[in-house]
Amino acid sequence: MPNSSGLMDRRDTISKTDATVVALLKEAGAIPLGITNCSELCMWYESSNKIYGRSNNPYDLQRIVGGSSGGEGCTLAAACSVIGVGSDIGGSIRMPAFFNGIFGHKPSTGVVSNKCQFPMTGGAQEHFLCTGPMCRYAEDLIPMLRVMAGPGIKKLKLDTKVHLKDIKFYWMEDDGGSFLTSKVDQDLILAQRKVILIGLIFTQTDVILTLSLNFLLYFSVPAYIIKVMIMVILNKIWC
Repeated sequence: MPNSSGLMDRRDTISKTDATVVALLKEAGAIPLGITNCSELCMWYESSNKIYGRSNNPYDLQRIVGGSSGGEGCTLAAACSVIGVGSDIGGSIRMPAFFNGIFGHKPSTGVVSNKCQFPMTGGAQEHFLCTGPMCRYAEDLIPMLRVMAGPGIKKLKLDTKVHLKDIKFYWMEDDGGSFLTSKVDQDLILAQRKVILIGLIFTQTDVILTLSLNFLLYFSVPAYIIKVMIMVILNKIWC
């Protein structure tokens, strides 16, 4: 298959062997459909180059799909495939997943082999580059990761049960803003707060009570605050 990485000088470069992760997937029965688009040398914010042009978002052709694994994200979102392989240093799996409404995971360093990738990494980049799964359905992430990782899966504890209430999570609604970028849409902020609130409730209180109060999620931000206060009070009483 072609292995140009969007670079004109490599437009005639053809891979003669499979990358380690591709070989593992094929051995497990995966059927490769093709290589999707990326930015030149996987460097830019959108999947566009002078060989194949720009990959457009399947939901709105005027918008981008993200980079550098954006072409894969576009293919999955358009239902041309159900699983795909991406690579990520600073968001090249995570941003396309967000842009296209699919699921992507950047594993811990060293879990999945980066062997035979181009462009190759060196120095500090080797500690940040990770190959990971991109899936149309979230339930496919773990089984695909198991296959992609091969022996590296032993570095993870995927079979260990984890209680959500024991996990610390952090979030940010925006980065403070910039005149070069648009503000985060209010609908996205409210959706994020809804997810956080649901997580708080389901890890701190009885599920039945949660469902009975769930209608408050459809109201404004003040309703969110009221609900949190109720749950905090009840949690203190029960504890």
